[in-house]
Amino acid sequence: MIRIIDVHIDYEQGGGAFGSGASEIVHALKGVTLDINNNDYVAIVGPSGSGKSTLITAIAGLIGLVKGDIFVDKYKLTRAGRGRQAKIRAKYFGIIFQFSEMLGRFTVEENLRFAYVAAHGAIDEGYHTRLKYLAEMLDMFPLLTSYPGKLSGGQLQKTAIARALVKDSAFILADEPSGDLDPESVARVKKLLREEHERGKGILLVTHDNKLASDATSVFEMRGGKISSHLK
Repeated sequence: MIRIIDVHIDYEQGGGAFGSGASEIVHALKGVTLDINNNDYVAIVGPSGSGKSTLITAIAGLIGLVKGDIFVDKYKLTRAGRGRQAKIRAKYFGIIFQFSEMLGRFTVEENLRFAYVAAHGAIDEGYHTRLKYLAEMLDMFPLLTSYPGKLSGGQLQKTAIARALVKDSAFILADEPSGDLDPESVARVKKLLREEHERGKGILLVTHDNKLASDATSVFEMRGGKISSHLK
């Protein structure tokens, strides 16, 4: 279970060119509270700048909180050190970032291997089964031997999705997973997330795409750093 309790996040923005001018404090999250149980499929929709991606980053333990707490299973993420947070992130989360964050000097398949080993300690038959399943679902067999720098935006998005899901983690955190994809690939991702949910995964999806969010069992709208309404 993921439990998000009264989470507030601020960050400093600006200062102008070359540091001139006054900086501004942006209140990115303003008291977000949400529970995501195992096997829940939760989608959060809303405009750019509403705090959706910041929430994903906070749950992953990649940004500090001004106020509030985040629990993952029995662990209080907000009180854990960075090393402990990294272990929790590796064990519990498959994270689909907006940007691929792939290691450029390794092939796509090597990047997927690293993600799996971080979660499971070693490559085993489970990895090969997951790799084949995801490569087929995302139509990306030809990409496995390629280097990230040689791929298009849409191809990188596919590899980012595969890297998150190959881990077979309990929870999937998906930050705008359809952003750079063509309609056929978006349909594949939609089907893939639905099948992952049917396999028992907990999913938190943040997206501009209401059609992608339509399979979620709960849909919330976020505006101005707050969950403003429960749409479904």
